[in-house]
Amino acid sequence: MTTSSGSCPAGKLPVEFVYDPGNETVKRVSLRGTFNDWSQWLMHKKPDGKWVLTICLAPGAYQYKFYVDGEWIKDMSQVDPTADGYVDDGHGGKNAVKIVGGTSSLTVEHNPADPAYLSVADNRTVVRFKVNPGVVDSAVLVTTLGNFTMEKQVWWDSGEVWRAELPVASFDYHFVLNVNDTEFMVFNSSESPELHFDGVDRFPQIEWVSRAIGYQIFPDRFFNGNHSNDIFALNHDELVYNELTNEKPILSNWSDPITPLHCCHQYFGGDIAGITEKLDYLSSLGVKLIYLNPIFLSGSVHGYDTYDYYQLDPKFGTEAELRTFLDEAHRRGIKVIFDFVPDHTGIGAEQFLDVWKNGRNSPYWDWYFVKQWPFKLGDGSAYEGWWGLGSLPKLNTTNPEVKEYLMGAAMKWLDFGFDGIRVDTPADLPNSDEFFREFRERIKAEHPDAYLVGEIWDLSPEWVKGDKFDSLMNYALGRDILLPYAAGVFSGKTALNLLGKYYASYGENVVAMGFNLVDSHDTSRVLTDLGGGKLGDEPKPEAMRRLKLLSTLLYTLPGMPVTFQGDECGFLGDKSHYDEHRYPLQWEECNMDLVEHYRSLGRLREGLPALTSSKISFYTAKEGVIAFFRGHENEVLVIANNKDSATSIDLPTGTWKEVWPGDGSYEGSIEVPPVSVIVLQRS
Repeated sequence: MTTSSGSCPAGKLPVEFVYDPGNETVKRVSLRGTFNDWSQWLMHKKPDGKWVLTICLAPGAYQYKFYVDGEWIKDMSQVDPTADGYVDDGHGGKNAVKIVGGTSSLTVEHNPADPAYLSVADNRTVVRFKVNPGVVDSAVLVTTLGNFTMEKQVWWDSGEVWRAELPVASFDYHFVLNVNDTEFMVFNSSESPELHFDGVDRFPQIEWVSRAIGYQIFPDRFFNGNHSNDIFALNHDELVYNELTNEKPILSNWSDPITPLHCCHQYFGGDIAGITEKLDYLSSLGVKLIYLNPIFLSGSVHGYDTYDYYQLDPKFGTEAELRTFLDEAHRRGIKVIFDFVPDHTGIGAEQFLDVWKNGRNSPYWDWYFVKQWPFKLGDGSAYEGWWGLGSLPKLNTTNPEVKEYLMGAAMKWLDFGFDGIRVDTPADLPNSDEFFREFRERIKAEHPDAYLVGEIWDLSPEWVKGDKFDSLMNYALGRDILLPYAAGVFSGKTALNLLGKYYASYGENVVAMGFNLVDSHDTSRVLTDLGGGKLGDEPKPEAMRRLKLLSTLLYTLPGMPVTFQGDECGFLGDKSHYDEHRYPLQWEECNMDLVEHYRSLGRLREGLPALTSSKISFYTAKEGVIAFFRGHENEVLVIANNKDSATSIDLPTGTWKEVWPGDGSYEGSIEVPPVSVIVLQRS
């Protein structure tokens, strides 16, 4: 295929970044920016003392910073004169900006090694190419298995994707494009004209994911099923160890008011036994996957400061109770994934305490990045902590002992019966690329159907190419596109443009395995984001209408919709107020009309196989309307309207039967009611 200068793939250009430390002694420099989700890409030191890294970037504007010896460069304008500009970083400093130029000539992008262009999804081979918008009139995929007409699948202001599907088999192929009645044949290269797929699926789709409905549980705040273990939370809380504070953790009753400790050190007693009690309720919602926030021994409510990766935290129960929970979940067809935190521990971890006590004589000295010793527990200036936090000392995952400890823990709980892993902040590991390649390889060798999800918030296809994760936490879909659309901020065209870029970026197999969420333990509740109010308020009716719109969209897009605990009840919560979105679920206040809406969505997905397929194709956008097809034959049409007024749109040819929310029948056109979603099926 056509390539840009250097060794970059088509559509990308080589960009060099240079850090000059001058006379300073520097041991490690990494490049972080919007192009890599602010993860650490190590730069290389040249003989002249400068640190360099060349990467391939598509045309656009990118923000970045250098990360030097565990510290951010505060003001990039002082160290990088090669930048094209500088912007405030939101923390009193400046990010550098690099602008990558593009080309206006026709470029066909296709890379068979990238699942965004070739993947096996729903047991079909999907072949796609990207091209400038509005140039190609028609396209044919010519293969040794036959010719396949391609369809324009998704589009946006600066591009579009064409698609064909064919059997899973070995074949040679090329493209034939019709442009203004002129035929263009697109080959691999003059030396080797035909492209080739050997029929081997190197990134298998985990098929149960696309058919599942997910539900996230924050254990301490979900349901208290065993009051006898509540007190255990106070024994090993981080505040007990922290030498820089006199604060102490507290144990509260289920409906007690929020305190300033609510985020991290105010316990309410939710546990594994409580989740087990609610499994029938979750089944009634159609839930087929539970994602548990951390349950291993830790020093906080949230559990992201792990002390022992091999031990269930006693405040959540015993391993026998965990075994019962997993068995009962599996009996109902519900899979369970656990939260895993490889980047940092808590200060109460045995290994960190040993370093604190013994300094360089500790066998765990090289497990962490200690700057000065002796130090006080909690002093983030004495050692590297996650985002500088002294309560979260960073692990040295380049240390083979640390790596084996972590991978052994992950394997232990998969062997125990869990069905997958959600990985916390993977981009922050100093060796993230190497670590997660090996992580995936070792896990898939023993548990090929284990579902691996990475906490990456941005549009980041480099993490899901078959060598790291099966899916990301798709805030880039839920929060960046669907939420502002449902709130009425985005027009239909804006939303469809953003969806086009999103679906063009990921392989169809990845899209089918999507962990699709709008909110979580790390954000305000979706109903609050939609203007519904804060904790303790009566939800505003308009916000409830928009939540129904948003949830219906989430349930009708490819991949797995994931609900944060209590959203189906209409609960409110503002993250900025002591993480009130994590307040214990007051079950007696659950809005049952909204619960029934979520149950209906579960039945809709179960009864309409097109909604759990891997394929989406766009239809149109108009005013506040977006419309897209689902199913391999485009047999289902989903139409949403975010405006307060009805909008009429023309329908594709044929008769369309309404399957949600009513049962009408339409030909020619349809009037889409305000703030609503209609699901139609070809008759």
